Amino acid sequence: MSGHLNREQFPLSDARFLDKRRSGKAHCEPGWNWCPQPLPDFDIWYAVSGKGRMKLGGTEYTIGKGCCFLVRPGDRPESVQDPNDRLTVIFAHFDVADSRTGEAWNPELMPGRFAQVKEPFLFESLLNRMLQVVDSEDAWREQEFDLLLKHAMLHMYQSQQPPSSSSSGKQKQLIARLVSKIRQDPGRRISHRELAEEAQLSPEYLNVLFKTCTGRSIRTFITEARLERAAMLLAETAMNVSQVAEALNYANVYLFSKQFKAKYGLPPSAYKQNVPPSLPHKG
Repeated sequence: MSGHLNREQFPLSDARFLDKRRSGKAHCEPGWNWCPQPLPDFDIWYAVSGKGRMKLGGTEYTIGKGCCFLVRPGDRPESVQDPNDRLTVIFAHFDVADSRTGEAWNPELMPGRFAQVKEPFLFESLLNRMLQVVDSEDAWREQEFDLLLKHAMLHMYQSQQPPSSSSSGKQKQLIARLVSKIRQDPGRRISHRELAEEAQLSPEYLNVLFKTCTGRSIRTFITEARLERAAMLLAETAMNVSQVAEALNYANVYLFSKQFKAKYGLPPSAYKQNVPPSLPHKG
């Protein structure tokens, strides 16, 4: 596998990452170069800062901040640094086993050997936490190491996906921001025009773009967000139907009940009766 993420199942769901206790963070010394004997295990090798070059698996790469390499057993990497911009790197040696059989994991199911990480701050946070875990004797240390490395591998997979066009990516980010705004306060009477002004797009084009990205019109999405919040309030608080309708700024209970029944198949009063009673939130 060369980093193409299986959308049906995470390729490493049944993998278990085993710490080899050979991990660290280093500011490479003047004159440093890396040319080890073929490695007996995996090594995740990440550039925090600095510049250099890496030859790995028959390919030569330019090293810069955010470059991550997955060195496989049997690989013999060759790396040098820019003497005027020395490297700071995080590395960790590990083995991978099949959690079901205990046998060695198939290296072809791992991410490709190189990724330019898309979210360096988050990725570095994962690796720094991994180093803390490696040096600790905390309960469930092995389990946390396994989860942190799985998360890091997920980032590598995602970074190795073919990039969408810059315009498409920006549009998706824009719609995601508007979706978050709507869901954060679904009872607020936010107008289509207000959203368009925030997005700096015409209302007509925004609606087309919103439907393309979410499969629903803005109006439908806002209504569904309000009803989803209403269902949660009815199920998880002591608020009655009238209180929920008022909290979500419905003009009247009749309209609220009509929309709720259309979505959930029964009126809100019956919906509330079918869930266990909840205590009011305090504080």
